[in-house]
Amino acid sequence: MLVNLYALFVTAALLTNITPVVRPWQQSDDRFTAKVVNLTLSEISETGPRAETASFISRSIDLFWPKRQQLFKATEPYIDPLDTSKTSAALDILYRLRAFHPMGGLGYNEQAWEKEQSGFFADLDTVVYAKLDRLLLAKDDPLLRNLALYLGVSPSPAAKGALLQLARNPGVAEQALICLGWHKDQKDMDDLLPFMLQGGREAASLPYVFRNSYGAVAVPYLRKAVAQANSPFARLQAAFQLVHLRDKTGVEYLLEAVLHRGTLPNGTAQAGEIRQFATDYMGFPKEATNMEDLVKFLKSKL
Repeated sequence: MLVNLYALFVTAALLTNITPVVRPWQQSDDRFTAKVVNLTLSEISETGPRAETASFISRSIDLFWPKRQQLFKATEPYIDPLDTSKTSAALDILYRLRAFHPMGGLGYNEQAWEKEQSGFFADLDTVVYAKLDRLLLAKDDPLLRNLALYLGVSPSPAAKGALLQLARNPGVAEQALICLGWHKDQKDMDDLLPFMLQGGREAASLPYVFRNSYGAVAVPYLRKAVAQANSPFARLQAAFQLVHLRDKTGVEYLLEAVLHRGTLPNGTAQAGEIRQFATDYMGFPKEATNMEDLVKFLKSKL
């Protein structure tokens, strides 16, 4: 009965567009919100977390943050790979808690807030890292992807080692590599580079990670990707990121790709993608459709 009642409240919350912003002057909304939160906590305590529960919490984390200790306590027993579906949902919930940041505003100081929550975050880490070796042995890709997400927002040497281990699993490799980039540690570029050079299509996400996480110091690594990456998708994305970083090596690659579109595998489609990129980010006129105009435009950027 509890699960059905909980589902009814969640459905009503979604249909009435209850948002994470709680309006204190609307007392009926307050009471309804409290009921939904309490029913969610009860459901997790009595039957364990489910994917649907975790999804609802992820969309309403502001509502649950005031009761983060109760949510953590209810979820903690399920950080154990005996039941992979519940463990996956539990990791998703703890990831949302570990990654939570309030909306910035006047007077908000992120460093002060992180320091204030450091004890709670340490408690979360203690639970996950205590089970890390067993979690890594799980044969469940959704669980491992949620584990990667958690490790991505909990930077540590153990998290890095686990993410590199997950990166050798084709089912979760892309997620694990992206999450390692979230650590924003420049030393990690040397570990990530072989994946960008030797990986398949999943490596195409890494050039953006390099630029977004490491900035201009990533240029030599992106140049290597343009010249040496096995994946044509990774090479193209590396060229795009070099353009964003104002490095002309990227423009040179785009020009060569357009000039040789007739002989390259998938060259015509790639040239179309380059034209769209040039339009969106480089100032190429939207109304121009002739590839020769694109060639002239790219040459003008060298």
